[in-house]
Amino acid sequence: MASPLRKQRDALLNKQSGKSEIHQPSGAEPKSLHLLLVELANDEKVLKGFNRIEDKVEHKRDVLVPKYKRAVEEYLESGERFDNPLFAIMIVWLFDIDDLETAIDWCNKAIERELDTPSRFKRDFATFCADEVLKWCEKMAAQGHSIEPFFSHTFKKVREEWRINEALTAKWYKFAGLMLLRDEDGKPLASSVGDIEILETARGLLIEAGNQSAKAQVKSQIEKIDMRIRALKDGTNL
Repeated sequence: MASPLRKQRDALLNKQSGKSEIHQPSGAEPKSLHLLLVELANDEKVLKGFNRIEDKVEHKRDVLVPKYKRAVEEYLESGERFDNPLFAIMIVWLFDIDDLETAIDWCNKAIERELDTPSRFKRDFATFCADEVLKWCEKMAAQGHSIEPFFSHTFKKVREEWRINEALTAKWYKFAGLMLLRDEDGKPLASSVGDIEILETARGLLIEAGNQSAKAQVKSQIEKIDMRIRALKDGTNL
């Protein structure tokens, strides 16, 4: 028996039939970008017909990303540097389906080529990528899962290459600092750390977060780190 999502998807696709389907003979040359964008516009209309976010994500993962991925790969292999709306929206979809490896790789390529994000976006690709990866890291860390290698790769970009806004930069530094203080339950707790070097590294990251943005709210954590360092040096309250 077909699942409710399958039934909904089939109904939406049937509704679009005759308008969105452009048949490609087997072995034919790749579709032009113009024809692909016609299909993309209609596929986005189908997406809007899903009420639940999880259904949209499943449709992107099972149908849309596989459908367009090869066309984007060919665009990247060509070395062309023109703005490609299909490439841009695929990066967004890859983050939506948690394919971070490809999403980050393609984001880096878009940044290298100085390409624009989808027209409805107000952020550039560096800001978009940094924001999406940080959200993913926060979610994974809260669940006790590893955030590597995506955290380290992106944080290096934030620190050394990307000129993203101060507020988001501060969030990255704060997250990195608090990660070093996490106890067995995943909560940032300076008193759970017995290594002064780690504490000082975390302190430096939190200070930089405060330097980047006055709204970082790191003062209390820095004070707790200072107290813990003093206790370790004095041999008290261990």
